[in-house]
Amino acid sequence: MNKQDLVKLGIEDEDIAQQIIVLHGKDIERLKADLEAKTAEVEQLNAQLTEAGKTIEGFKELDIEGIKAAAEEWKSKAEKAQTEAEQKVQALKFEHALKDALAAAKAKNIKAVKALLDLSSVKFSEDGEQLEGLEEQLATIKKEDSYLFEDSESAAEEEEEESDFEPKIVTKAENKGILGDSVLSAARKAAGLPGSI
Repeated sequence: MNKQDLVKLGIEDEDIAQQIIVLHGKDIERLKADLEAKTAEVEQLNAQLTEAGKTIEGFKELDIEGIKAAAEEWKSKAEKAQTEAEQKVQALKFEHALKDALAAAKAKNIKAVKALLDLSSVKFSEDGEQLEGLEEQLATIKKEDSYLFEDSESAAEEEEEESDFEPKIVTKAENKGILGDSVLSAARKAAGLPGSI
């Protein structure tokens, strides 16, 4: 469509004809863009259909039973790995809780005290906060091997003795060297220096 076509249709004003041509051109460009987008979309869908057809043909050759068995095997492996990870986390929590409990019981050597424990009878309480079966064993070990634990009374006395210590400040002192004069003099002579400063 051009201006002459519009003049033939009875539109004689050139400005109006020009505006119609511009609007018509915009419509054509929009339709071209839509057509290009749809063409690209159709090409993409055709490519996907071709790929899907190849994949389906490939599936026909697959051993479905083998895939199911492999999926079950991986599922059991994943469950086993998760269980092992949870057990490791629990073991770490138990180890930390045990060390904290032995430190709180003032064990001098945590490894030595731990070696005397029957850990199979020590477990977390239901709330997971405390160790059950530990206090009784610690009480027995403290009676039989008290040297493995700090004596709370003697430790308190030592702390009290340390707190009673008062440093003495020397206010007057003669300005003398640490070494005696004769020793210093001999050392200087041995070094080849004059005997006195």
